[in-house]
Amino acid sequence: MPKFAVREWDELISGPISMGEQDQRVFAHADLPAVNDKLSITLRLKIHNHSSNWSAVFHKGTEDFIRTPLLQLTKNKSALHARFTANWNSDVGVYEPDDGLLLNRWYHIAYTLSDPEKRLDIYIDGEWIGFYGISKIKVRKVIFNDGPLYIGRAHSSLGFNGEISNVRYFNWRLSPEEVIEDYFDESQKKPIVYGSKIALAHVCTGKYLSTKGIKYDLGRNVQQHYMVICDGQELDLKNDVWTIIGANGISIKEGDPVSLNNIIGFKHQATGCYLNSHGTNYGRVTPMSKQQQVTMCSDRDSNNDWVIRRYNSTTSYDVGHLMNGDIISLFHIRTNKPALYSNAILLGDGTQEVSCYGDGSENNNKWRIEIIN
Repeated sequence: MPKFAVREWDELISGPISMGEQDQRVFAHADLPAVNDKLSITLRLKIHNHSSNWSAVFHKGTEDFIRTPLLQLTKNKSALHARFTANWNSDVGVYEPDDGLLLNRWYHIAYTLSDPEKRLDIYIDGEWIGFYGISKIKVRKVIFNDGPLYIGRAHSSLGFNGEISNVRYFNWRLSPEEVIEDYFDESQKKPIVYGSKIALAHVCTGKYLSTKGIKYDLGRNVQQHYMVICDGQELDLKNDVWTIIGANGISIKEGDPVSLNNIIGFKHQATGCYLNSHGTNYGRVTPMSKQQQVTMCSDRDSNNDWVIRRYNSTTSYDVGHLMNGDIISLFHIRTNKPALYSNAILLGDGTQEVSCYGDGSENNNKWRIEIIN
């Protein structure tokens, strides 16, 4: 009689938990969903620094080259290295399908493997980035094993320095649609609340909203203003972190969720200054594009107020609450709602100019909001 596999999955780590090179979590084979000839693992991962050695993320097997499945990070750049053991080779798979993970940024990673379909697929943030297809399909097979599953350090491989959460083990090969569903799973998304420490990443260029303490000259008797820029695709915990606060003069309760289409403010964690914009009178424009300046200043007033919405090129209507990972647009209230904007225009020091420009419908108005733990 034919055997029918029951689809099962288990969340092994909910987290997030911190991991170092010597840390590991071990799950016995008998405690995992029973696998026949296919499996998937999904997880969320944040790397704190690149290692000079290869780093194990997960490895199932009793020794180094019994490795179905295995996911490592390559040395010095933390690119993905996804492998499995086969009947013709003990080390088969995908090598560096990506350019490497950026530091201090959460990623969703999916590894899917199927012997009947003769393929291994790798996804980052729901996007398919690489695969390995088995040729000679009648004679070549994936070899599964009954060894333990290691998260972090495994056999001769050190673990990674960072954080991991939502490690899920499936006994079937997830479809691309199921990978995307897992990536967007609302149960894994954290709400943004008043008091949250966040970073804003410019979606088009991948650079974070930041400062270098460069002063804008706005004339005499004007409170000192500092230039806001985009600088670097790796998070700078000193210059790129902001706190969500209420609008000027509005009482809020720290810990309450932030509603979309609401007026809020941003306080720079390192300096205590507020994200600000103002009119373009008296030549107060950005140095390159001559658009409306975005600055930081210590004065607390209505120039610090911004409307927050999920990015939508066709409508301003939005409901619900702000969530970690949302793609948003920010609109400056005092100057009739031009949207926070950046592009590839570089300043003299190689940083990226930031301004207020447009109605929020352009790709350059798109920002991803990320909780900083």
